[in-house]
Amino acid sequence: MANKDKSRFKSTTGLNDLLFNLLVGFVFLFIVAFLLINPPTKKEEAPKKAEYLIIIEWDTVSNDDVDLWVQDPEGTTVSFTRKEGGLLNLEKDDLGISNDSWITPQGERVTIPINREVVTMRGIKPGRYKVAAHIYSTRRHFKRVNGQPIEVEDKRTIIATLVKINPYGEKYRVSKKYQERGQVITLFNFELDDAGKITAIDDLKSNIVYRGSN
Repeated sequence: MANKDKSRFKSTTGLNDLLFNLLVGFVFLFIVAFLLINPPTKKEEAPKKAEYLIIIEWDTVSNDDVDLWVQDPEGTTVSFTRKEGGLLNLEKDDLGISNDSWITPQGERVTIPINREVVTMRGIKPGRYKVAAHIYSTRRHFKRVNGQPIEVEDKRTIIATLVKINPYGEKYRVSKKYQERGQVITLFNFELDDAGKITAIDDLKSNIVYRGSN
């Protein structure tokens, strides 16, 4: 009877401490493993270092889909078909006014009337770069005036710009007309030396578009 009474006064503190320490250790190992699998900063979220921007813009009221194509000195080409290659990266595939609008969670339509595509050059690779536009599609665009559909006049003009980032400055700009779907337009070509300095710019024709062209 005395032995049974003494068992009531035995302490379980040591066992509780052991279990608690095991739990803490397990949680710590789980957190370390999670961080190794999912690093805090993903590669695609890291800031991009840009040396040059190649930009095309067309009429803000246009519903045409114009695509920017850029080829580097090694023959790597970026466009909507392949948005990253070498040091080049296409920031957005702009489809014309069809993807200039979106609906907010409150049900409101927001429109930013900008038709623009940008290729970022994230480093310097000496050699010749080729820049072209492909008219993927041409579509008529209407607006309502007094309840009647009126076709919006489309100037069908592409403005292409070459911009140096550091130090910032516009290095070249050209404006070219287009007429029809499937048309390929050589916008300009430029050459860089080892230091990233532009040594030549021309608009000699060279077809770097390999999909959907006439």
